Amino acid sequence: MKNCLIISLITSGLIFLSAASLYAESDVIKLENLDHQNNSLLKSLRDDVKKTLFTIKSRRSDSNLPELKFYSYKVKPGENFWVVLSKCSMDMDTLMTVNGLTSPFQVVPGTVLYIPNMRGVVLPGEKKKEIYQVLAYEKIDIRYVRTVNKSSDLDKKFIFIPCGKISGVERSMFLGTAFLSPVREGRTTSGFGTRKNPFNSRKMEFHKGIDIGVPIGTKIHASRSGRVVFSGYEDGYGKLVILEHEFGYRSYYGHLSRGLVKEGDVVGPGQVIALSGNTGRSTGPHLHFEIRKNGQSMNPFTYIKRVHTVR
Repeated sequence: MKNCLIISLITSGLIFLSAASLYAESDVIKLENLDHQNNSLLKSLRDDVKKTLFTIKSRRSDSNLPELKFYSYKVKPGENFWVVLSKCSMDMDTLMTVNGLTSPFQVVPGTVLYIPNMRGVVLPGEKKKEIYQVLAYEKIDIRYVRTVNKSSDLDKKFIFIPCGKISGVERSMFLGTAFLSPVREGRTTSGFGTRKNPFNSRKMEFHKGIDIGVPIGTKIHASRSGRVVFSGYEDGYGKLVILEHEFGYRSYYGHLSRGLVKEGDVVGPGQVIALSGNTGRSTGPHLHFEIRKNGQSMNPFTYIKRVHTVR
């Protein structure tokens, strides 16, 4: 099934292109604004998007395809991911993969985005199997990919697949609808990001997850289906359970009083996997909850579909 196609496209660092991997940085075209009036660059971009869609969907000659180009745009006050997407005739998959985004909330005024002149997705050139899977699922003739990338054997670091799509699961993770809250009721006692060290208020530290205040013994639920890759004691975290999910995601459940699963177990969404506690580096009973993408800590609040009750 398409939704089960395992291709990790939006990843911090791994596929952050800055456009240069596909197109010379010196040739990236700078968009000054997204005003449709008297904006020849934006009009050219939008026209190329339409032309590419028409050519590929109607299976016209690849000679009709425009040359792949990249534009850069600095997001202005009042604009966001969705505004840029709409004004540039883009789709979600294109902007998120080309720019290595993991959430639309990452796009704020001042963010510099790279925008291709055609919709599509980016894959590492070495992942030939995934490339051909995308082509098969989307019924894209390989001749279009060869033409756009100017490579007959696709022997390049990154490959742009015009009209390519990511899986529905990856898209739901991007939109923040893929994870459930690990507790049914609780109070957020510490958020994600820089905070005062709870053991020394004169020092600052980066908090890699969120803390949810709950009584000892509260049931902890799997935020998403996955496989248990760790269940034991870890310095700082105390008793800890780590679940591995699709596309390089992992969820962490720390300061537990007891784990109810063992390494290798496969769990479903909402399944009780542990009981909360106060173990490890903790100032009181709570759950420490993290979501990581390929090892990088992400803000759980951009991923949780149903947030726990805040008391």
